[in-house]
Amino acid sequence: MTIKVVSVNGKRMSKAIYSQLPRRSPFDHDSSVRGRLWGVVVDPKCCHSMRTAGREHWHVVYECEGELAVWGLRQGAENAPYNLIAGGPYEPRSRVDREFLDSCALETHRGSTDFFEGRLFDLVRDDQVVAMIEDTKVYLSCSAAVLKLRTTRTEHHTAVQRAASLRRFEHAVVPDYVTEAAAKAEKELGAAEEVLERLRDQRERGIQDLYADLVVDVRRIKQARENYAVALKTVEQLPQLFLGA
Repeated sequence: MTIKVVSVNGKRMSKAIYSQLPRRSPFDHDSSVRGRLWGVVVDPKCCHSMRTAGREHWHVVYECEGELAVWGLRQGAENAPYNLIAGGPYEPRSRVDREFLDSCALETHRGSTDFFEGRLFDLVRDDQVVAMIEDTKVYLSCSAAVLKLRTTRTEHHTAVQRAASLRRFEHAVVPDYVTEAAAKAEKELGAAEEVLERLRDQRERGIQDLYADLVVDVRRIKQARENYAVALKTVEQLPQLFLGA
């Protein structure tokens, strides 16, 4: 690694000035580098302890819009932030996944099999649904409205089945509380459906459009992963910066 002296306005940067540099990520929203990377600084105390703990990293000094800043960057592509690990799963942080599942849950409830073969509610695990999109495993988060519809569907099915099982017997009298439970479950199911219907109407976008938004988001993160990998290779080639006392 090349070693260079850090100079600002012709004077060597001291450790005191370096310690006052703002800690700010050099990455844009798509993981492309903004500004110009200067080099990496080795902080003996920090870097040694982190290496011992298996958390090797660089202190990257860069310039953006005339201002210097520094950022701690983990070494190794396998140590990238969760959503930027190449080939790894993706968990959207925007609302694009929830909006799609809101619409999908409503359509599935009404009998559609366009997505997940009509089995959306059976696929929910830990409030998420796993889908393969653009060769990427994507963890889609369910909104409270989707989870409520899923719960009321189950409760309604149980109440209706219980009432139906009693009616199988000739001259059987279904207790009032069983009939009332089925009616209550029917009402709650309708209310849960109406919530999702209102959300759909507010968005004024169909399920196909919402799925297209989700695909765009997945493609964006795939590009961000490529940009992040390129940035890591660039940082690996940066010179080590030597600070003054």
